[in-house]
Amino acid sequence: MPAERFFVQVGATRDGLDPYMDAARRRGMTAILVETPDYLRWREVLGRRPYDVTIPVEHPASPADLIESLRTLPHPPQLVLAGFERYVSAAYAAAQAFQAPPAGQSPAFRVPHKRAQRTAVSQVTAVRQPRYALVDSLADIEVAAAGMTYPIVVKPDDGGGGLGVVMVPERAGVRHVREVLAGVRNYDGGAFGGWVVEEYLPGTEFSVQAVARDGVPDILTYCEKLTAIEPEHEGLLHSFRESGHVAHPGTEASEEIVDFVRHCITAVGYRQGPFHVDLIRDGASLSLLEMGFRLSGMRVVDLVHRVRGVNWAEEAFDAHLGTPSTVTQRPAGPRYAGHLTLRRADQLAAAESIEACNGVDGIQVEIQRYPSPLLPREWGHEIPGTLRADVVRHGGAVGRLVVSAGDASTVVSLLRSCRAAKGLGAAKGHDATKGHDATKGHDATKGHDAAKGHDATKGHGVAKRVRRAAGDRI
Repeated sequence: MPAERFFVQVGATRDGLDPYMDAARRRGMTAILVETPDYLRWREVLGRRPYDVTIPVEHPASPADLIESLRTLPHPPQLVLAGFERYVSAAYAAAQAFQAPPAGQSPAFRVPHKRAQRTAVSQVTAVRQPRYALVDSLADIEVAAAGMTYPIVVKPDDGGGGLGVVMVPERAGVRHVREVLAGVRNYDGGAFGGWVVEEYLPGTEFSVQAVARDGVPDILTYCEKLTAIEPEHEGLLHSFRESGHVAHPGTEASEEIVDFVRHCITAVGYRQGPFHVDLIRDGASLSLLEMGFRLSGMRVVDLVHRVRGVNWAEEAFDAHLGTPSTVTQRPAGPRYAGHLTLRRADQLAAAESIEACNGVDGIQVEIQRYPSPLLPREWGHEIPGTLRADVVRHGGAVGRLVVSAGDASTVVSLLRSCRAAKGLGAAKGHDATKGHDATKGHDATKGHDAAKGHDATKGHGVAKRVRRAAGDRI
C-alpha cells in the first residue's frame, strides 16, 4: 500500500479562499495546515473550511519550530508552500530540511524580503526602483531620509499586506514615524526584521500574477490596483488603503512588462513556482515596488480564474511537482473582472444599487455578503495579542463586489462609483487611482489604533469591529 502523501501549507490565507487545499485533495494528498493556535481558532470563528490535519505552532515563522513540528508526521511532506507572506522564508527552510519541493528548484534563491530584494535588483540596470535606504531600527529613519525627496514611504522589511507602512508627505512628519510605528507588531505578534525608507513614486500601480517554469515567467493576469491615501495625525503621516483590483488577461501584457518581470525574478534567482510582482508606472517608466513568492491574497486568485479560466494554485502545484500546465484558452464571457472590498453599509448599499446593470451589455455584477461572526466566549472583549495585526489589517469588511465586463473601463467605473459612496474614508484623502497610487498594498496602518501602536484588541469598540470581520482580507 503506497504511503500517504502530505502537502503542508505554512500559514493560512487571510482572504477566505483555500486553493492549495483543493489542489492537494485533487491529487489525493493529505492537506496539512500549520498555523498559530490563536489563528486556527480564528479560522473556526470565521467559518473557514477545515484542512485534513492542522498543526498548531506558536511561532510558524521560526524555521526551527516549524521543522520540529513537521518531524511528528509519519512521513516527510512531498510539498511545502506558504499560504501567507509572513511564513514564506520558514516554508522554504522546511522544504529544504525535508528535501521536498520547492527545495532545489531555484538553487540560488534565498527568499528575499524587501531589503534583500532592493539589494539584488539594484544590480540589474534594466529594473528601475525608487531611491531607497535600508535601516535596522526606527531610530535610524530620520538619518536615512536625509537628502531624499518627499514624500517618502517607510515600510517594514518582512511585513505583509501593507502592515506597518506609512507615507510621510513632508520632512516635518518624519520625526513622528518612530512613535507611530513603535507599537506595531508583525503577524503572530513577532517583531519586524528591519525597515525600508524610499521615495514615493506617484503613478498607476498594478500587480502581475504569474508562475515561473525554469526561470521563464508565465503571466496569467495583471491587475490595476484601486488604492486610496488617507491622512492621519493632522496630515503629518498618511496610510494607504488597497480596496480593489481590476484584472486584465496576461496575454495583454506588453513586452515591456514581460521583460521587466523576467529581469526581476532572474535578479533573485527565482526559477520555479507562483509569484507576484508589484509595479508602478511613473510617466513612461516602470518601477519595482516589491515581489511576493506565493499566491496573491485579497481574493485575487478568484479574479485570475474569472479572467483566464486558470486555477493559479493548480498551476503552482504543476510547476513544483513537475506535471504539465493546465493553462488553456480563456473561457467565453467577459474579458475583464474586478472586485472591491466593501467596508461600510453605505458602500454595500451602493453596490446593491448597481445590480440593475447585471446582464446589460454583458456586464455581470455579484455581491458577496459577509455575516458577522460571534467571538468565542473565552475571548470576551479582548482578542489575543497574536491576532492584533490580523484584526486591524484584515477585519471589518461587510462584503465584496465583483464586476465583470467586456471592457476594463466599465469595470473600473462601476467599482469606483461604489467606493465613492457617502462617508468613504478615501474622500478625506487622495484618490490613488487618479495618479497617486500607493507604493504597495498599504492598508497597513488602518485607523489610528494601528498607527499609534495602541492595543487595537481591547475594548468594546474593537470587539464590534471584530464581529464584522468575517470578511477577513489580505
